[in-house]
Amino acid sequence: MAVIKKAVSQYQDARQAADELFQQLCETGPSPALCLFFCSPNYDLDLLEKELSRCFGDIPLVGCTTAGEITPLGYQEGSITAVAFPKSHFKIVTQRLDNISQFKIQDGMDIGGNLVANFKKSIPTANGHNSFAFMLIDGISNAEERVTASIGSQLGDIPLVGGSTADNWDLKKTHIFFNGHFLRDTAVVILFHTELPFQVQYAHHYVPGNERAVITEADPITRIVHEINGLPATQEYARLCGVDEKDLSISVCSNHPILMKIGGKYYSRGVVEVNHDAQTIHFACAIGKGVVCSIARPSDPVANTRQLFQEIRAEIGPLDLVLGCDCAARKMIYEQQGLMDDISQIYVENNVIGFASFGEQYNTIHMNNSFCCIAIGKDAEIVEKNNA
Repeated sequence: MAVIKKAVSQYQDARQAADELFQQLCETGPSPALCLFFCSPNYDLDLLEKELSRCFGDIPLVGCTTAGEITPLGYQEGSITAVAFPKSHFKIVTQRLDNISQFKIQDGMDIGGNLVANFKKSIPTANGHNSFAFMLIDGISNAEERVTASIGSQLGDIPLVGGSTADNWDLKKTHIFFNGHFLRDTAVVILFHTELPFQVQYAHHYVPGNERAVITEADPITRIVHEINGLPATQEYARLCGVDEKDLSISVCSNHPILMKIGGKYYSRGVVEVNHDAQTIHFACAIGKGVVCSIARPSDPVANTRQLFQEIRAEIGPLDLVLGCDCAARKMIYEQQGLMDDISQIYVENNVIGFASFGEQYNTIHMNNSFCCIAIGKDAEIVEKNNA
């Protein structure tokens, strides 16, 4: 029996969708410490805001818009999916960060420091073995690096996973739901304390290419790269990908993201837009002048994802929930290569709930083209009782 309840509604009507979520999560069983949802941006968000508030009332509820929902049925679009963390197994503290596009590093350090202090004041035994952080952040704020680095730096040994909210691929308005309202230019950090086993993971299915790439002209604020190896960015990126410059596209770049080595591990940086007229590339992460990197080569995403979950289960046993942030660019690859059914089946088998994101956060690092997750194991006493 699962401790953490999961739900999905494919109703397009906001009232029906909210009612169905509430019925699946809250009508029976223990009271939730928090409900967390991921919804299609195609909903009438004003109406959905009203209906969710009507249904869930005083139950803490946090959520965001997506580029695809990972549900108990696998990947869906046009749906809303959610999980309920019961008070019996979780103690939770939340913190909203406003106006993050104007955020300074010191702002995050101050907020993060106070958040952790309050968390440990109410839970003195909290540490990285029994607590983790989950963050949702506006995916078009260009603030993920500052917020992630500053908040993550204050968490000590408490691990952080997060996702950048999305609006399919419109790149116009993404939303986070907090305290009864859909908001923009916002982040929400959630600290969880639990005695359930858990593991935090970051993975991608790319390997570094043989040739070195040096970013020779770039604006990290706008995330636009103008030159690579001293040549126009689109020209050199296309060469490193092995395609003609005219054929360089988001799809090609999703198969060949930039890889940067940090602390002995490769992290991926994805592309938002290829501007052939200006010969520039707009990335979803800040990349500064002088950065040395390589252009990735893809491996098998299905085999890579299956192996990830095999390794997680080997460490913490059967999985009650995997809270996952899967890059929208990876979802594009699944669709184009006919892999969506295989990936969805793996997610269903491992109880993954989450969303296709515009970026992923792991401890203090913001990246793209990756899968970040918090895998939560089953209650040992329940497992033992069921096996008796």
